[in-house]
Amino acid sequence: MSQSLPSHIYSVMVSLVDTSLILPNSAVVEVLGQDVMRAVEDGPAWLLGQARWRQFELPAISLEGMLGQAVPPMDRKCRLVVLNTPSQAAAFAVVARSYPLIVTLNEVALKPVELAEDEAASLVLSRVKVANRSALIPELDAMADLVRPYGEV
Repeated sequence: MSQSLPSHIYSVMVSLVDTSLILPNSAVVEVLGQDVMRAVEDGPAWLLGQARWRQFELPAISLEGMLGQAVPPMDRKCRLVVLNTPSQAAAFAVVARSYPLIVTLNEVALKPVELAEDEAASLVLSRVKVANRSALIPELDAMADLVRPYGEV
């Protein structure tokens, strides 16, 4: 018996400074306020701090910084989006510019866009256009590999 693919997929759109992330619902565990984050002294510029979540200290990262861009300053609307990797073997927090949105994706709403040369890193699987917004589809396991030395992922 063959199964057909769904006509639409529920996902989460996470706002960054100049783009967004598109993530599967299953990747987003929780959204936290930035008051649970404490700064860290050591580490790369993209490591913004440690976020207290349940009994863990999770690394809080700037994806922009991981991609080699300037790390944007935190503002009052920023949120920490706790993510699980597809393998469910790691968790970390990405700083979002606002509260994430649940979106419904289908073939009409989602259009592939060519990656810029500097985006063709192991951290980005694809770039897409969702309605009129540009979004990245991240490689969560590769991100977790970079983050792992800095916390309980």
